[in-house]
Amino acid sequence: MTEAKPCCAAAAARMIKKLVLPGGEVGVVNLESILKEVADLKLADDNAIKKELLNRVKIYNYVAPSVDDEYSEALLEEYKRQNRETQRDDK
Repeated sequence: MTEAKPCCAAAAARMIKKLVLPGGEVGVVNLESILKEVADLKLADDNAIKKELLNRVKIYNYVAPSVDDEYSEALLEEYKRQNRETQRDDK
């Protein structure tokens, strides 16, 4: 994780992506990088993927313990969606 620091507020804002939770949308800092990093680990088990995604998201974002499960599920959905798109692009 040797990502460069953003140069300004506008660059920092571009690092925030939306994640859809059951209660609405939240902004997650570094979501795209996190999804790619976890994909590079080539984990096969959904529970391992969810745990790794949530741990990495918590490095840059506050996640209340009461919504860990909701975040984990939403992150896994986004991870799978992103990987389907990546696989289509590679063909």
